[in-house]
Amino acid sequence: MKHRINTLLVMSAVSGMVWAEAPAQQQLTPASQHEVTQAPASHFSGQANFSRFPVMPSQGDVAPAIVNFERGTISNWHTHPHGQYLIVTEGEGRTQEWGKATQTIRKGDTIWCPPNVKHWHGASEHSSMSHIAITPVATDGQSVTWLEKVALPTEAKVSAQANSSTPVVLSQKQLSLIPIAAFNATGDLEQLKPALIQGLENGLTVNEIKEVFAHQYAYAGFPRALNGMLTFKSLLEEREKQGIKDIPGAMPTNLPENTNYYQLGSETLAYLNKTPLAERSQPLFDNFSPTIDHALKAHLFGYLFSRDNLAYLERELVVVSTLAALGDVNAQLTSHLRITRNLGVDKTQMQKIITTLEKDVDPAVSRNAQNVLQQLK
Repeated sequence: MKHRINTLLVMSAVSGMVWAEAPAQQQLTPASQHEVTQAPASHFSGQANFSRFPVMPSQGDVAPAIVNFERGTISNWHTHPHGQYLIVTEGEGRTQEWGKATQTIRKGDTIWCPPNVKHWHGASEHSSMSHIAITPVATDGQSVTWLEKVALPTEAKVSAQANSSTPVVLSQKQLSLIPIAAFNATGDLEQLKPALIQGLENGLTVNEIKEVFAHQYAYAGFPRALNGMLTFKSLLEEREKQGIKDIPGAMPTNLPENTNYYQLGSETLAYLNKTPLAERSQPLFDNFSPTIDHALKAHLFGYLFSRDNLAYLERELVVVSTLAALGDVNAQLTSHLRITRNLGVDKTQMQKIITTLEKDVDPAVSRNAQNVLQQLK
């Protein structure tokens, strides 16, 4: 960890401070909530803007520093006699106040921690993080009181897009992913079009369906994924001419540029399979094919699964439907049916998947999936 004092930062930070009574708890202000103001043209040669950060109370000298945390590195619990102001400059991190939930912090976020509030902060499990720390100094020269180490869980910690402790009841919106994925996997574009219309009518957004094809290429190949995407694009253009306005839906949250997707993919695999992280961190096939190992972990389970506009469960419905429709891949189908079960889908809801395959896709595909499901331990 490297610390660097920046005297210019001291001057600029102190000049904008006013006296205020500190709140009793940490204040995290996401970057999106900072008001952007255009700089006056009379004082600048071109376009410029600025965002004023929340006020930091101070009664004396202030010690600023740049702190760089490597992935997975966090501080001990600690307090500051006169508080501390943090500005996240790169990556993604975590912070927690004693007795409260852990919060995610990203580039541009600011945190004011009042005096003597016990807390910790550091990098996330899959990304490094840097922040500027602006700390008022006490009269005795101390700016921090270090306490015990943080006791974090040792298992993989991933963004829980699906909570397996909550009973899952599959909706018509979720079930409509099944025929879309199945018909596209086999290249049946004629059947795909009405399946897409049904999906839109059942509440799937445009971006959710786009994500289906983006995710599917890892299982059915780029030609199928591209043909599905082009079919969908053509359908949307037709519907727009008919005056039909489809809901765009959310775009995925972008992770920091320095995210370690290989590590994140290993953590996601451990989470989905309910296995220790150490087991999923080992190379596939005893390092027989590092290329496949990297593609599977870094790109598929790291990058694609991190795109949060389609949750883990919805992605698994796409994968199960794709593999069931392709046929002759029962080993992989077994694995993903198990993952689907791990995500909280019980026997009754599993049967909804099988029934949808039978009714909306192909009885033969349904029978094979049923047989695989029955053999699942």
